Amino acid sequence: MNPEAEWWIEENGEITCLLCPHHCLLSDGDTGICGVRQAVDGGLTLPGYGMLTASAADPVEKKPLYHFYPGETVWSVGFTGCNMDCPYCQNYRISRARPSAGVFRSPEEIVSDTISCGSEMLAFTYSEPTVHYEYLMKSAEIAHNAGLKTILVTNGNINLKPARNLLSLMDAVNIDLKSWDDAYYRTILRGNLNTVKDFIEESLAHSWVELTTLIVPGDNDNVEELGAMSRWIASLSLNIPLHLSAYHPSYRYQKPATSESVMITMQEKARETLNFVYLGNIGRENGTLCPGCSSEIIRRKYYRTESLIIKGRCPECGTEIPGVFPGGSVPYYR
Repeated sequence: MNPEAEWWIEENGEITCLLCPHHCLLSDGDTGICGVRQAVDGGLTLPGYGMLTASAADPVEKKPLYHFYPGETVWSVGFTGCNMDCPYCQNYRISRARPSAGVFRSPEEIVSDTISCGSEMLAFTYSEPTVHYEYLMKSAEIAHNAGLKTILVTNGNINLKPARNLLSLMDAVNIDLKSWDDAYYRTILRGNLNTVKDFIEESLAHSWVELTTLIVPGDNDNVEELGAMSRWIASLSLNIPLHLSAYHPSYRYQKPATSESVMITMQEKARETLNFVYLGNIGRENGTLCPGCSSEIIRRKYYRTESLIIKGRCPECGTEIPGVFPGGSVPYYR
């Protein structure tokens, strides 16, 4: 028997799921847009609970997180299911798999797997973890009790009340901010921009936060739109790292990959207002520069990382570097 979900109500024989802004209205046997929350016998159940479709030891930079224990290894787990429908999904083989295609691992087992691989960090990633809210809550609590750090990689398309609960158990979060166009979010991606913005703001109260935007030609490669998005991020903090990742053909999109020249132009625009803007998926080195003196303070080549930071500060000028680093530094935003 499948476990029962949280965040739903029953009215007139139908179930409304309250986890994300879709508020799926489900008759008996129906499954939500996410594909993993199903109405059964007057309740909402979890047919994919604990069914992992991917797990691996990754560098933390692959999440991507560049200011959270750089160079460390994280045990990453992923599931089927997603509550958006990006036509260029880079992980569709995981997110669109049937729940039954996975391998069951209990929360206790994935914590044990993390420790066994020699990592002190557990990441929920690859597809959309938040649709497995109940599993994440239990796993993260067990992980914290075992002294592990927890990481969430998410589209941020989750309602605020469950989000607060989940974020209270996450040490670091990378959030996809896919576009600055609300209509594009709704009609093309089946998401909600305002919900994602609210999630980002709430995350800052709980966790170390970095953002990722996949740059897709013809969809969200407008420089002025990116400038407006960057200014909004900067209004929260100049120090939130932004990762601009190059699109490559995948799923229903077969248009050519984003060019390196477009990526560099977008990076230059975002750097007008943000201190830390990185490029991904184009094979370039991505060192971190001190915002005070421009010295390279974290060197990266592919996924090989060398941090020169000393007690959270630049070794050249002493500027405090925002992030969570070995030696006791803590995240801060200004």
